[in-house]
Amino acid sequence: MRLPQLGDLDPLSRTALEAARRAAAPAPIYAVGGYVRDLLLGRRNVDIDLVVEDDAIAVAGRLAHALKAVVTPHPRFGTAHLRLPDGRRLDLATARSERYPHAAALPEVQPAPLLADLLRRDFSINAMAARIDRHRFGPLIDSLGGLQDLERGRIRALHEQSFIDDPTRLFRTARFEGRYRFIIARSTLRLMKAAVKGGAIGHLAGSRIFRELHLVAQELSAPRIIWRLRNLGVLTAVHPTLTLPAAAFGLLERVRQVLSQAPSLPLPENAAEGEALLLGMLYLLHPKTVITVLKRLTPPHRIAERLAADHKACRNAAQKLTRAVDFRQSRIARLLDPLSPEARVVLLAVLTKGSARDAVSRYVTTSWRIVPLLKGEDLHRLGLKPGPIYRRTLAALRAARLDGRLHTKEEETSFVLQRFVRGRLRH
Repeated sequence: MRLPQLGDLDPLSRTALEAARRAAAPAPIYAVGGYVRDLLLGRRNVDIDLVVEDDAIAVAGRLAHALKAVVTPHPRFGTAHLRLPDGRRLDLATARSERYPHAAALPEVQPAPLLADLLRRDFSINAMAARIDRHRFGPLIDSLGGLQDLERGRIRALHEQSFIDDPTRLFRTARFEGRYRFIIARSTLRLMKAAVKGGAIGHLAGSRIFRELHLVAQELSAPRIIWRLRNLGVLTAVHPTLTLPAAAFGLLERVRQVLSQAPSLPLPENAAEGEALLLGMLYLLHPKTVITVLKRLTPPHRIAERLAADHKACRNAAQKLTRAVDFRQSRIARLLDPLSPEARVVLLAVLTKGSARDAVSRYVTTSWRIVPLLKGEDLHRLGLKPGPIYRRTLAALRAARLDGRLHTKEEETSFVLQRFVRGRLRH
């Protein structure tokens, strides 16, 4: 494994790094962490992590001006986030050491040399750096054996207190293990189990746990990662009722399979993958348990309400469909239209075969697009006065079209005249 030359990077990354070097001069500036790790692995990472042995916030201000970026400073930690015009993110930090006043606390920081900054990090594979010089990138700075661990595919924590100081690293370890198909070093696995057994997760705010689970849910290997967290006891440490049955893993795999078909399976409104996986994780739990777990996780109110409502609606739809004998598309529409795109994804994963699965699949791939050819102005011309009757008429038209009983505008017009206009005139 070796770092690429600066000239071998994509043009946007090269421009950002060269601008960062100029903004930091004469102080040295380094690419660090996940950006260096993924460069060594030959993986694309659009977000760039930088460390400067200087005032990072002042450097970030100059860099934001040069790159026409939006900067968000965090003076407490000596860091700044830049949002570049193309949407990618650049994180800039003052080289620092950290001290955790108690378990799961936010760290207290103070400026320190680069090597101390690397030593404070979570894993050896995230504790490498490369200096950005004029027309040059590197050489690699690796004082903690990160490159060797990367080549061996091993995740190794740097400190005995690592998971107690920051229990979110428990989620991150499982995430990296699943994403890269790495193994967790035995010493690190021992530290993880001790932290879980010692109650470290209980010190974490629910919002921090939810953020970690949301990051997990966005991984391609999310089912495997969630199962690893379950087997390590992390999920029940989050809340004792978060006990996933064995069937949950298969369901999560099927949710991921449905999502992976999205390019060829035009799921309506582009379902959010992370929320679909979270809904799949909660699906087999009792609704009251889901409410309890969400109270512990304290996600944003809007997301908590939607997850609880989706969970209930999706389970109800699945129960009705498994008992149904009428699979007309109009009936499927009545069941699925109230569901979010994420709930529809989970419903497809729950219904593994049979007429119900076929009917739902047909609806979410093609039928949901079917709408009446007649519009409001057409109904007005046919003699209907604007009001609630329009909604009922258009709903009836759509149901008839979904079931293949109407095909042309003329047929729809005749349908409206017979069903709505003439009937109202007789009254």
